[in-house]
Amino acid sequence: MLDRWEGLTATYNRVHNSKDEASDVAELRRLHVELDHAVAAAYGWEDLRLDHDFWETRQGTRFTVSPEARVELLDRLLELNHERYAEEVRLGLHDKKAKRGPARRGRSVPAAPALFEVEP
Repeated sequence: MLDRWEGLTATYNRVHNSKDEASDVAELRRLHVELDHAVAAAYGWEDLRLDHDFWETRQGTRFTVSPEARVELLDRLLELNHERYAEEVRLGLHDKKAKRGPARRGRSVPAAPALFEVEP
């Protein structure tokens, strides 16, 4: 962005333009693929075939995961959301009768589990 004096929108217009084969743009695409695979691995979803390429979306052609991968990702995230909500209900974090949050009623809110161990 600095080398080209371009902002974020112009930069990502290049990323999503299949005709732009500049090495820095190709590197940004490669980094996005690497990041997407790292995020999938963090969720334990190494089995997903992301198939990055130029795909038609509602926003036009985008360099992104395949439509099939997108649907599977959204399905898995929705399932995970339902699982987390069920656990929160089990812990009493969604008491509809209470007007204040559980922490204000003297109950502590459990911390979310860490995905990564961080060294101090």
